[in-house]
Amino acid sequence: MTTQDTNKDFSAFGFSAPIRHAIKQAGYQQPTDVQVKAIPEILAGHDVLAGAETGSGKTAAFALPLLEKLIHQKREEGHYAAKGNHIRALILVPTRELAIQISDEITAYAVGTSPTIKALGVFGGVKINLQMMALRGGADVLVATPGRLLDLASKNAVKFNKLQTLVVDEVDRLVGEDFREEIKEIVKLLPAKRQNLMFTATFPESIRYLVRALLDHPVIIDIDPGEEVLIDQRLYTVNRENKNELLAYFLNEFDWKQVLVFCSAKKSCDNLVKKLEKRGIASVAMHGNKEQRNRAAALRGFKEGSIRVLVATDVAARGLDIEQLPCVFNFELPRSPKDYIHRIGRTGRAGESGTAISLIAHHEYAHFSVIEKHNDIRLKRESIEGFEADAEAPEPIKNKPKKKKPKKLSKKRRQRLLDKKKTQMSDS
Repeated sequence: MTTQDTNKDFSAFGFSAPIRHAIKQAGYQQPTDVQVKAIPEILAGHDVLAGAETGSGKTAAFALPLLEKLIHQKREEGHYAAKGNHIRALILVPTRELAIQISDEITAYAVGTSPTIKALGVFGGVKINLQMMALRGGADVLVATPGRLLDLASKNAVKFNKLQTLVVDEVDRLVGEDFREEIKEIVKLLPAKRQNLMFTATFPESIRYLVRALLDHPVIIDIDPGEEVLIDQRLYTVNRENKNELLAYFLNEFDWKQVLVFCSAKKSCDNLVKKLEKRGIASVAMHGNKEQRNRAAALRGFKEGSIRVLVATDVAARGLDIEQLPCVFNFELPRSPKDYIHRIGRTGRAGESGTAISLIAHHEYAHFSVIEKHNDIRLKRESIEGFEADAEAPEPIKNKPKKKKPKKLSKKRRQRLLDKKKTQMSDS
């Protein structure tokens, strides 16, 4: 979504040979806008607040200079630096998928570094003992979700006194109610003297307190995508009961190799997958109730192409990095208007075009208007012939009253009734 700066290339940053090799192996030709602006500031040791959307190359924007600095530090200080549960850099992320993705990317970048840079990802949903064992030898870079990091810290499995860099990725998500108190607790554990890097897709008012608390005279980088956004946003109205059929129509009509479908609830994901499978459309659900190995398998199958449709909740899909994903569906609208941007940002990445389609029923009209106002957009209401929404919301389907089953009588109750009946017969 953010273009490359044709006036610069990676050689301008003065990276060492291992990092230049990593850039070449990753296939990067020229730095993106956020990389051009952020990398020199990070190398210079400044605090940074960067507004960068999904697909802008922000992971490389902080990971490459971070690795460059770690290489020099380890050469000066020796191998002891990352031993004994110590870490040098901490990257906080909102979901385990993002933790896995970023730790994998940094590990790939670090191939060929000398001394070797070690990166680990820690997150919930797996046994903590395995992560504690992995941390015994220390880690140069630790990518963590807040809750699991605090669990590890409470068990003295991770030590922060040698930490020099804190990266907070997707700040706009980490300042929510789910994470706010955890972030405050984590900050209390960290050394006061450190470099702080914050990356966010949006700049809500809620991030201000964290910016003030963490950043020291930060360099502020705000990448305005402007005309560079290549996402075709479409909005189709449909009756609620016809959504499944309309989605199936789109999937059969268009030859998208991969489609990401968003639902707002775990149960909705599972129900939709069942209905798509009945229509012969290969699909899989990914949400928080799925075991980590099943989620990893689902994502792997989706990336490899054996699974065409991935149905996910906002939290589960957070941080997904699928190259050239052609289409995203909002089968159900996100609860938060800002999550709409995060959702559609899964497509149209790295200069590729993409399509984002929202299917809305009568009960969602008002909420989508809120989404439009919040994100300063206005979409034409369209319909597909044969799936037009009624002029007015249809009457809700009334459930048939359940037949009450006769209550089972206990033995004592049956006996009392029999005795009473015998008495009545004898009296007559």
